[in-house]
Amino acid sequence: MSGSYYIALSGLNAAQSGLDVVSQNIANASTPGYVRERLNLSALVAPTTGAGEGVMIQSVSLVSSAFQANALNATSAQQGYATSVSQVLNTAQSYLNEPSSSGISQQLANFWSAFDGVANAPTQLAPRQQLIAQAQNLTQTFNQLSQNYVNLYNSTVGAIGTNLQSVNSMLSQVAQLNTQIVSAGPASSNTLIDQRNQLVSNLASSIGVTVQNQPNGSVNLLVGGVMVVQDGVNSSLSVNAPTAPPMPSSSSVSVVSSQGGVAVPLTSGAVGGLLSTVNSSLPSYSSSLDQVASNLATTVNTQLAAGDSYPNNGTTAQSGAPMFVFGGSGTANALNLTVNSALVTDPYSIAAAGNPPQGTNDGSNAQTMAELSSLSNGPDAMYRTMVGGIGLDVSNAGSLLSSAQVAYQSTYQQSQSVSGVATNQQLVDMLNYQQGYQAAAKVISTVSASIQSLMQAV
Repeated sequence: MSGSYYIALSGLNAAQSGLDVVSQNIANASTPGYVRERLNLSALVAPTTGAGEGVMIQSVSLVSSAFQANALNATSAQQGYATSVSQVLNTAQSYLNEPSSSGISQQLANFWSAFDGVANAPTQLAPRQQLIAQAQNLTQTFNQLSQNYVNLYNSTVGAIGTNLQSVNSMLSQVAQLNTQIVSAGPASSNTLIDQRNQLVSNLASSIGVTVQNQPNGSVNLLVGGVMVVQDGVNSSLSVNAPTAPPMPSSSSVSVVSSQGGVAVPLTSGAVGGLLSTVNSSLPSYSSSLDQVASNLATTVNTQLAAGDSYPNNGTTAQSGAPMFVFGGSGTANALNLTVNSALVTDPYSIAAAGNPPQGTNDGSNAQTMAELSSLSNGPDAMYRTMVGGIGLDVSNAGSLLSSAQVAYQSTYQQSQSVSGVATNQQLVDMLNYQQGYQAAAKVISTVSASIQSLMQAV
């Protein structure tokens, strides 16, 4: 009889533990990073007789797949990378403000058209003043667009630093959890492992970590082959970047580890995407804009130098002065492009006449200037190429983001099918454990009644 008691009691305890596990699963069905738990049971057998002695609770394990977890982390890193790149490039494209009346394309058209006005009335002041006003509008737009790219670069570098502060906090927490899990033992650390898994998932999205599971239950984390967490020790990451202006050259921004000052080759995750834009895209766009500004200055100034002007509306012809100059340090970039103050002071110094000049009514050079918009290698064509290149980059970034989102959702669903909590299945398990509990209790009640009957009979 006592054997029946203990067998039934073991069943009662197993059913109770099963209900506890089901309750934990249902309670955390929506908890980020939670991995479904499973009660592992085995039959108790008498070593001498081989007779059954009930059921033994072996462990409560996590239902997980290292393969699925790594795949999910990889697609999360891809999605984080694509999201960052798409956001920055879309912002860069929005600064072009094309097509619009205030974009550089239309302002170039207005600028060349203003030369037509001067060519038609070279002795009148108003068309020349209108040309100077169009030139000033154009240079100010170049200046502002260049400054916008500088600001976007600096803010993106700042975003990298802010992200790394969060990353460093998570790396520290993973190292601490490693220590706690090793100390308590992996079999007793399901909640701690869930917390660590969520941190690793967030780190994958941010910096694209690679996970190495260790036999003692800890994990090592690497980024581009550089160890950032090993057992209970973690590195801190910081951004090393020059401040603009001027816009730095490509590949000038890096992420550095506190362990030996090693540069971390960070090529995925949200931070990896931000790094890509400040090391490649933004310097390239800024350089292209500088080339357009330089081409504009060279094209216009060269043709003006080939003509003649009549300063102060006088009768003595002089060689043409440049219209565009580069202020500040004199570096030929869009940020420093400005209109020659001598022409602003005296618009008659614009070389509208040809060479040799045919008098103050000569507007032949101004007419030639108006036709420069059609040059195949001129500023208009170069700017269109720049706008088209940025548009293509934005389109490619959008496609990359869409495919990354699809891949992540697919991998997430696969991961959830393995490790996620299916509420319907948990309800079925709960009923099974409930019925097992009731049956074990009934056995105990029956055995107790039988013992009472025997005692009364004696």
